[in-house]
Amino acid sequence: MADDDPALADYFAASYQQGRQAFLASCERAGLVVENHIHPSLKGPDGEDLSMDTVWIGRESAQRVLIFSCGTHGLEAAAGSATMRRWLDMDGPATLPEDMAVLLVHAVNPYGWAWSRRGNEDGIDLNRNFLDHASPYPANPAYADLHALLLRTDVDEAGLNGFADGFRALAASKGMNYALTGITSGQYDFADGLSFGGHAASWSRDTLYAIARKYLGRARKILHIDWHTGIGAYGEAHFILDESKGSDAYLLLTDWWPGQAIHCDDIVDGVSISYNGLFNVGLRQQVEAMAGAQVVSLTIEWGTYDIEMMLLALVMDNWLVHRAGQADTGKVDRVRAELVERFYPAAMNWRRNVLRASEAIYPQAIEGLAGWD
Repeated sequence: MADDDPALADYFAASYQQGRQAFLASCERAGLVVENHIHPSLKGPDGEDLSMDTVWIGRESAQRVLIFSCGTHGLEAAAGSATMRRWLDMDGPATLPEDMAVLLVHAVNPYGWAWSRRGNEDGIDLNRNFLDHASPYPANPAYADLHALLLRTDVDEAGLNGFADGFRALAASKGMNYALTGITSGQYDFADGLSFGGHAASWSRDTLYAIARKYLGRARKILHIDWHTGIGAYGEAHFILDESKGSDAYLLLTDWWPGQAIHCDDIVDGVSISYNGLFNVGLRQQVEAMAGAQVVSLTIEWGTYDIEMMLLALVMDNWLVHRAGQADTGKVDRVRAELVERFYPAAMNWRRNVLRASEAIYPQAIEGLAGWD
């Protein structure tokens, strides 16, 4: 696939609306029926519907189900969407074993994708929202040390460098594990803060659970892959499992992808972070309770830029949502363009690498799930 291949560029949407229409067109070409879960009250920038679209491929009674989802963090959706369309256009559904079905969930967070944000319409990180909101929320005392710094951070070069300096100072005094936990593990005390998980179940979560009740009650073995961007080497797939290296899921994944590192608590060398309210965990628990199925949940990130750049991207995203109201439009547009680039690089070599790697991952996932005893 050459860098200037026009077909390659067509897979990578410039907007939510374009991405959704392209996905629907790929499904139509494949003869698939799409179910639209349209947000009941919100629209996109051009007045377009915001929809979580689902496609079931295979027998309704299939005992093995492979789920692919994208857009949990809204603006990260485009890469995962491209891989779904590529698999459909390469006639991937024709390769499914008789007793296997695929469920595609296109744009878990359509609002975030449409408005170029990671969070949803409530300003929350959906990947921290899947926990019991009737119980006390987990504490994250490390985050309080960073929140005041966040609120006084501007998103010009000097401001971002100042935040980075403050983060490094916290890591030096209390450890990198403490500092990264503060930013990334999820917090429930500061609604205008980083990695805020919300105080109620989101529309996306309720919709996903309804989808699970409709489609997954008969399944006995499920592999769920949720596509993300931002962690790992540039243009390479970075596999993350939310269970330990001694788990059955880890053993399965290392067997299914023997040449691929499966990261558990080692996303950053020497750091082990416990995350709260993860989508994969919440959906897995819901399905296990509902149907008694065995579920392996895998996050696959497409690596973009180094960890400090990505941490500062979280600061930029937060500024756009909570503190950009008085800024001039030129500054807002520049920050948003840089934010999108950090999670969705425009370079053709990055996009080519994503599609090439995904062309192997989809059949490997099918083969692994088919051989799961």
